[in-house]
Amino acid sequence: MKKVLSAWCIQLSLVVVCILSVNSPAFAFTLNVEDKDAPADVRDEVKEKLSGKVHQISGDGEPFFEFWFAKTVELNAIAKTMKDMLENLDEIALLGVIVVHDNEERFDFREDPIDPGTYVMRMSLQPQDGNHMGTSPFDTFALLVPQDRDEEVVEIDDPEEMVDIASEHTIAEHPPILSLQPVENAEGEFPRLTHDEEEDWYFLVIELPATADGEPTKLNLNLVFEGIGDL
Repeated sequence: MKKVLSAWCIQLSLVVVCILSVNSPAFAFTLNVEDKDAPADVRDEVKEKLSGKVHQISGDGEPFFEFWFAKTVELNAIAKTMKDMLENLDEIALLGVIVVHDNEERFDFREDPIDPGTYVMRMSLQPQDGNHMGTSPFDTFALLVPQDRDEEVVEIDDPEEMVDIASEHTIAEHPPILSLQPVENAEGEFPRLTHDEEEDWYFLVIELPATADGEPTKLNLNLVFEGIGDL
């Protein structure tokens, strides 16, 4: 099954009918969701934890990002707000997998270039030190670990080591990061693309199945796929 969000116009005589969505001139991105296996180079331990659907984000042409999200995420506890729910995810928790294609240059939330390739997305918290405090409204991020280094990250099981491993061979000497922000208003369709005009951030809005203390729940997230912070 394929689900495509797009924009199109039909001109009938003197009447122009427009259906506006995420592919309008003011929002030049398209979201496509379809059944697709995770990349072959992702190790089996990660694959088996992923949903069988891909979320593809495109600009003018072919997708530049493809996301496979975790089937479920484990929270330490259920909270009253999505912000607290998000912060109840352990660091290094598996969020999903992303493929960054080489059809156009892409940048992370720090405006550092992201090399094309396959990455495992893991939960990361921004350090609360003088170099980072006040640079982002939320300290929750998806950190991109090269898929061939992810097993090492899991074995070491240390957030600081994860940062060091993901930073290797990057021009910025910093791990690629995508901002994760809570969605407090659960209204609307999931998934979808939205735009924060004030910050000029483009979001992939998703709802992840979650569990806390054995109870099923949901985690609603804004993932910033385009736009930068004050990092």
